[in-house]
Amino acid sequence: MEVHHHPHVPHHTKPWKEYIIEGIMIFVAVTLGYGAENIREHFVEKNKAIVNLQNIYKDLKDDSINFVIQTQSRNKQDSCTDIISRLYDQKKIEQSIPTLYAAHSYIALRIMPIMNTMALDQIKSSGAINFIEDDRLKQEIQYYANSAIGLKTRELREFNFIDKNIDPLTMSRFEHTFYQKISEYDNFEIKGDELLVTIKIPEGLKIINKSTFDWDNYLSVLSMLKTIRKSTDSKYTLPIQTQCNKLLGHVRNYLIENNALTD
Repeated sequence: MEVHHHPHVPHHTKPWKEYIIEGIMIFVAVTLGYGAENIREHFVEKNKAIVNLQNIYKDLKDDSINFVIQTQSRNKQDSCTDIISRLYDQKKIEQSIPTLYAAHSYIALRIMPIMNTMALDQIKSSGAINFIEDDRLKQEIQYYANSAIGLKTRELREFNFIDKNIDPLTMSRFEHTFYQKISEYDNFEIKGDELLVTIKIPEGLKIINKSTFDWDNYLSVLSMLKTIRKSTDSKYTLPIQTQCNKLLGHVRNYLIENNALTD
């Protein structure tokens, strides 16, 4: 004969204090879990911000070097304009055609500092900038990134002027073969107030259709381009270069503080 054993089911209820304790334990566990997740997320996002800053630091170093090189080149363009203007005032311009070719070829170059904005755009669009624990650094990043728009606008202003006023003269008044040679890098040098051509000058080099060349208009065009460049440099290029160097130092210090500098 089988003996059936019935499970013992307790019929007493828990004291109310046990429910409170269990509730508190659940609350604490959830709170700790939530806090741990927040800490983990903050740590991950902060690391992303650090990686972005490392990329920005590399771009800023390139920008800083680029500003110096491009500023030197733009100053050389101004020197070329001054040399042509001085030869014209001294009524020597028509006897200095090789100098004119060299100076004009350099003035016609489109030279403008370029800002690397990819890493800047990335840290802003991803929201990683919010995890930089330095409010002043965040402001400087925003300010520098916004400067790219103004610099690009000035670039368009200068390059459009060259398109409309310099290029037509280049194509219609300068002999193509020698102009291409003199346009190559380091084919002339400037020493004081003089420009020295360092390649062989062909005999009979001339301005095409010299009898119809309007020298006054030509000098006005060069003078206007120089004025535009000077305005760009004083209002945009030089202030942005200062921003770049300031931000470069601030980013470097922040990376050092977080043991993340990768020079």
